[in-house]
Amino acid sequence: MNTNLRQILIKMSKICIYGMIVQISAYSFAFAVSSRAQDKSVNAIQVQLDLKSPVQLEKVFKQIEKSTDFHFSYVDEQLNSSSYAVDINNSQILLGDLLMNISRQTDLSFRRVNDHIFIAKKEEGIEPIVEDIEMALKITGKITDEKGEPLPGATVLEKGTTNGTTTDLDGKFQLNSSENAILVISFVGYETREVSVNNRSVIDVQLGVDSEQLEEVVVVGYGTQRKSDVTGSLVSLSRDDFDKQPITRIDQALQGRTAGVQVTQSSGAPGSGYKIRIRGVNSISGSNNPLYVIDGMVVGSINSMNINDIQSMEVLKDASATAIYGSRGANGVVLITTKNGNKGPVKMDFDAFYGVSNISRRLDIMSAADFAEGVNASDGFEVFTDEEIADLRANGGEDWQDRVFQNAMFSNYQLSLSGGSDDVNYYISGNISNQEGAVISQDYNRYSFRSNLNAKMNEKMDLGLNLYGSREERDGRVASIANAATFDPSTPVYDENGDYNFVSLKNVATAKLNPVLEANESIRENYRNQLIANGFFNFSITDDLVLNISGGLEQLEITNNDYNPIIFGVGKAEVQRTSISRFQNTNRLTYTKRLENHRIQVDAIHEQQYIKNNGMAAESEQFFSDVTTYKNLALGGIQNNDNSFRDESLQSFVGRANYSFRNKYLVTGTIRADGSSKFREDQRWGVFPSGSFAWKISEEGFLQSVEVINNLKLRASYGITGSQAISALATRARGVVGTGYNYPFDGGTATVGIAPSNRIANPDLTWEETAQTNFGVDVGIWTSRVNFSFDYYKKNTTDLLLDVVLPQFVGANTITQNVGEVENQGFDIALNLIPVETDDLVINTSFNVSKNSNKVISLYGDAESIEVGQPYVNFLATQVRVGQPISSFQGYKFDGVYQLGEEDLASDYNRQVGDAKYVDVNEDGIISSDDITLIGNGNADFTWGWNTTISYKSFDLNVLFVGSQGNDVYNFTRGIQMGLGSGIFHAVHQDFMNRWTPENPSSIPSGYDGYQLLSSQFLEDGSYTRLKNISLTYSFDNLFSDTRRSLQVYASAENLLLITNYTGYDPEPSSSRDSDVDLGIDWNAYPVPRSFTIGVRAKF
Repeated sequence: MNTNLRQILIKMSKICIYGMIVQISAYSFAFAVSSRAQDKSVNAIQVQLDLKSPVQLEKVFKQIEKSTDFHFSYVDEQLNSSSYAVDINNSQILLGDLLMNISRQTDLSFRRVNDHIFIAKKEEGIEPIVEDIEMALKITGKITDEKGEPLPGATVLEKGTTNGTTTDLDGKFQLNSSENAILVISFVGYETREVSVNNRSVIDVQLGVDSEQLEEVVVVGYGTQRKSDVTGSLVSLSRDDFDKQPITRIDQALQGRTAGVQVTQSSGAPGSGYKIRIRGVNSISGSNNPLYVIDGMVVGSINSMNINDIQSMEVLKDASATAIYGSRGANGVVLITTKNGNKGPVKMDFDAFYGVSNISRRLDIMSAADFAEGVNASDGFEVFTDEEIADLRANGGEDWQDRVFQNAMFSNYQLSLSGGSDDVNYYISGNISNQEGAVISQDYNRYSFRSNLNAKMNEKMDLGLNLYGSREERDGRVASIANAATFDPSTPVYDENGDYNFVSLKNVATAKLNPVLEANESIRENYRNQLIANGFFNFSITDDLVLNISGGLEQLEITNNDYNPIIFGVGKAEVQRTSISRFQNTNRLTYTKRLENHRIQVDAIHEQQYIKNNGMAAESEQFFSDVTTYKNLALGGIQNNDNSFRDESLQSFVGRANYSFRNKYLVTGTIRADGSSKFREDQRWGVFPSGSFAWKISEEGFLQSVEVINNLKLRASYGITGSQAISALATRARGVVGTGYNYPFDGGTATVGIAPSNRIANPDLTWEETAQTNFGVDVGIWTSRVNFSFDYYKKNTTDLLLDVVLPQFVGANTITQNVGEVENQGFDIALNLIPVETDDLVINTSFNVSKNSNKVISLYGDAESIEVGQPYVNFLATQVRVGQPISSFQGYKFDGVYQLGEEDLASDYNRQVGDAKYVDVNEDGIISSDDITLIGNGNADFTWGWNTTISYKSFDLNVLFVGSQGNDVYNFTRGIQMGLGSGIFHAVHQDFMNRWTPENPSSIPSGYDGYQLLSSQFLEDGSYTRLKNISLTYSFDNLFSDTRRSLQVYASAENLLLITNYTGYDPEPSSSRDSDVDLGIDWNAYPVPRSFTIGVRAKF
């Protein structure tokens, strides 16, 4: 954190801290006055005791301390009050008489100095009780920072007593103290000072910055660390980094702000998920999602997370940072820390915003009349009469995009309460988020609640409990975007009777179903209830040794209810129930020691996790009525049921050591051993080590005189992480149960049979491993007005857990094996600038760029490629090939159209002029599947983000741009619109009007002949630049005199501008959603909507 920005935060903290403390200042002052009441003589103070004689003297002293403000101390530490027993006869007695009685029964004497009573051995000539009462002195003064600015909320305390106060908004204080007292002045982020009163009535104190306290602290695996001491590669986001935007999802906070992290909104549907990839894709068939950790608790999903509860996020990228999570850290780790309360009175925060969203881009669809003419031309006979075409041209047709897309309203309401004392703090929040879909018949509602409670039991012990609950409700009916883009525009939504037109009135080969019918009459309900409870217990065994015990539970209940009405062809209902339980326990011992130039921290960790997954699915079809929909499956004529159960566990032992020498040379070493129930016992354990080193060159003497450089650090790391991304039953033989395997024994009723699975078990499976090397540099210049970081990395994933296709004679289809290797290498760059910083104007801008090159090094056996992913028009659009990136597109190479003069060439391939022309790759004289080759890939060459905040007086403007360069998108939607496929679709795209004719020798094939193939014709450049968010906030700074209160209003626009050559709706979403092998295919992908928001924030 740079010095100037730090000063701004300090100034803000002054007001905030004062707001929390001001209401307890009166109590503190009253307490101080109560303390001075002890100016009375002990012979005038009465105490009440509830003790039975004889009683240990220690218990007597404790009761006196409890009922008065006196504190007992021994002059000689060898004295022990527990070795004395005395008789106490009176329950109520003057304190002077009580002390005299004790002195008679023991060899002890007492000397009272203000509110302290010192105990010593009796000496001849000295009275048993001596009192020294110093007269109170009224002291006033002012506490300021190093620039002379007042520090509101600073603590002024008389040393050795509870007599103290806090400064007001002007940094002033008033305190009654003894003439020879020592005042202790402290303020968060500043060095604590001790000042002797020396009979002075006015004392002004200036505090200097405590650089160590102000240094930024980041969350790392199983703990925290000063950012300057981090030896691995990570990105840290605080609440301030995304607090200016009205956002509801975590991807909105991460996208464009985190180098090395690619965040893709895979769908624009309300409440949809997103895809986060950290430094590329490691696995072909396994998951590439990062590990998500919330307050130390590993969770399966963060889609339902209320972002308003988040205090900070850290993304761990290299193996040094992630290896501590072992088998779960291969794809990177996202650490989330939620908010806690602070000391002070109750603080209430309220945030509400309301907005509208829509899909701004439209595909260029033919008019109904042009479509009719195109159908006639393609089919070669009259489907539409001239009169029908004339009527369509005069009266228009149906715009299905306008029918399906809508202006969607959304709102979000957040209320939180927080506060605390020295010993207890709390944070409680509630959130309601409602969102309509930009496509009809879709909506999303989320309700969430959080309670975080922390308590300090004593100087050695503290504990905490966090609870989070959420409910998500999705009504995601089948609003087919692809059908809206391809359905017959000559067919209206409703017929003359007001009933739906089910299919095209002319039965032309466009999309099968009326898109509005699909949206309004189908049912797709999804409900997710999530509960996360986790707690911790800290115990300081010694000053250097701390025990932390934490545990947690995540319970996720998912319900899906689907129904397709009879009008779809057959009434069909399906109900699914899934229950997932996660248990986690972590025990950690941390030893920290600092000796002169050496600082060391050692962690020893034991962790265990258990996951249980229960699933049930039931479906029924051939309903005679739509009345009951999915609510009575017994009414269906055909019924099928299925259920599943699996459990898995993970046991781990972890060791980590951090060493620093002279705060210049930093070393971190980690080793983790994971034992997974997914593997056979002798293959169960995997060991994952890592090591890293950092050199703070800026701390060296030869750079101390170079004032322009305030931070220069080199980093290097190497480590191994793992993956167990296979089914819990992958190593075990399985059977298939179903009616297809029934067998009648002895001619009787058929009995349900069991058949071997088409997947062979492999008991020899073991861990997939990723080894990563990272070199980085961090630079800060001009007092960190400029911060720069660069990381180069290379990681190789070996022993891939890959499904291998078996020969037909084996009798099974696949087997999972440890084969193959994938490589990712690239770099991350982050730059942060503060070009302007004045009292009225601050400009902060940051830019990051990430480049990752993905390559398949090897597969299994002699295999050079495998086909993966989902088929499109009965054809796999992607393949995995050695030497190429995952998600490489395969297809024919489009070479234009056979033109006039190429009749003989067209005839050689059994085509004619005007037909699509493809490259004969193997030059065998025919176009066949042997000519399919690689034509592109969906991976970006690099991604980038640019974020700028301009603060001028009471205004804050934030602008965020994001971009992707070099990625291909297979526009399958456009292919269908242009008649792609073997007689499946008629062309509906306006470009078809420019099709080849003898008079118009274009590069667009002439008609609908079933010969257009999946080829490079519809492969497009998916590069884009997006104005992701622009928001303007106004703060009513002078509205409240109480700094605890504030009011802001704001307006925001998201996805306001998209610059791209891509002809589809949006190059960012992908039909494959979370899949990486089908990355970049656009078929029925839900585009990201544009939205406009207004809102208000208030703090009380």
